[in-house]
Amino acid sequence: AMGNGSRSRRLREAMAAGTATAEAGDDPNAARRAQKKAHKARQRRRKNERRHDAVRAIVSRLAPPASGDAFTPLEKTRAWDGAPPIDWSTMRASCDPAKMAYDGDEASASAANAASAAVVTVRAKRKRWQVESFAVVLRELQREHERGGGGGNGGDDARRLKVVDFGAGSGNLTLPLAAAFPSMDFVAVEMKRRSADLVSQRAAAAGLSNVTVLCGMIERAEIAPFDVGVALHACGNATDHSIARCVRANAAFLVSPCCIGKLKFSIAGGSSFSANVVDYKDTALGSRPEREAGAGAAATKASEDARNDDVVVCPPVEAITHPRSRWLSTQLASENEFAALAAAADTGHAAGVPGGDAPSDDVLDIGRAAKTQVELDRAEGAREAGYVVRTLAVLNAAEAPPNKSDLIVGARRGRWRDAFERLAVAVSA
Repeated sequence: AMGNGSRSRRLREAMAAGTATAEAGDDPNAARRAQKKAHKARQRRRKNERRHDAVRAIVSRLAPPASGDAFTPLEKTRAWDGAPPIDWSTMRASCDPAKMAYDGDEASASAANAASAAVVTVRAKRKRWQVESFAVVLRELQREHERGGGGGNGGDDARRLKVVDFGAGSGNLTLPLAAAFPSMDFVAVEMKRRSADLVSQRAAAAGLSNVTVLCGMIERAEIAPFDVGVALHACGNATDHSIARCVRANAAFLVSPCCIGKLKFSIAGGSSFSANVVDYKDTALGSRPEREAGAGAAATKASEDARNDDVVVCPPVEAITHPRSRWLSTQLASENEFAALAAAADTGHAAGVPGGDAPSDDVLDIGRAAKTQVELDRAEGAREAGYVVRTLAVLNAAEAPPNKSDLIVGARRGRWRDAFERLAVAVSA
């Protein structure tokens, strides 16, 4: 038997079994399918070309904001002291994103990989650079706080600064920052129970007493007053909810967004992962063991129904609408144009046009231009809410994927003045 699945997979299985060859003569419909495949590829190429032309037209007519944002490399600001405030050589493995194990058992993983412990992959280096970028900004806030600058909430210059990590995942940002800044308190907010438990497990393994974990949605988690909110790669409108919570709390914010394409859910009135406003449940989007075990369709359907029962429709929260700023909303003809920008921004790191022959550099340029407008919209929205904002590029931005290289920093006007002065471009002597 040739088995179930796609025609191409059945052919591969038959060839492996020696019952078929790759010759077209063994399949009289091969030529017709090849023509159909080529036709679909041409259709995809033309569709992508029209989409990219539309995005170019939108970007070309947008007037830049009066702020003159330029996404300054963090290394070119006065805050850059020549080195980040993190020494990875002394960082515990459970706090180092380059050494974290999938199951949280860093001790066993380190022992098993002792021979290659000195090797740090490019991806691991990027994760460290991302953390270092946040650390450089936090260092400036800490310095001003210690000088009695009055930037934090609460009016007590001697108290500890409180930092909330929105969408903390399994602790790639929270834990190294908590280790590097023991005089600050950190709260990790994460919607996935397994990830939240890993943060707690790793904090305990590292002996960190300044980390608290909350499992819940960013927009609804009950959080006591805080001074700074951070969000590293909070998908879709999770970044916007993070900024909104900081604005409501009069707190400073540091965000490095990604997954701009997921704003399609937000545009539809939903959450960061669904077109509906729902609470995340681990069983709703988790693994499907009944399929992995080869169970039948009835068992699969029953399991899916059970997962759907676990999806909790949430009561209305503060709506996130797009565009976020008057600056952009007054220049776009419709929400569809914003959706086009968001879609292009998310594909800016692609190798090329699917099914087409457009040069990848062209796709990258379109993606970068579109993402710039989306991030400027977020920055301008915060300014219109009374914030001072700096748009920066993360450390070693040239080595980062173009859709993960931006850093937006904001603070209520009149607060953290010294820190934000040092986040401006350094003036050469």
